[in-house]
Amino acid sequence: MREPESDPAAKALDGLRRLEARVDALAEAVEVLARGLEGSPMAEPENATARESARQAHELLLLAKSGRRDG
Repeated sequence: MREPESDPAAKALDGLRRLEARVDALAEAVEVLARGLEGSPMAEPENATARESARQAHELLLLAKSGRRDG
């Protein structure tokens, strides 16, 4: 039996799992940002909600990037 590190199928599966995790993090960040940008008709010109959502989305992306094993 092959070692998991040298098994191409295991490597591909690991890569797929890492890619799925990154896509999930990106989707979550976009969702947070979109919610913040939805706004309401009563929203003031200075939209603190959008600013806060953008900050949260940025943090999610940074956390996802720092969790990467390959870089």
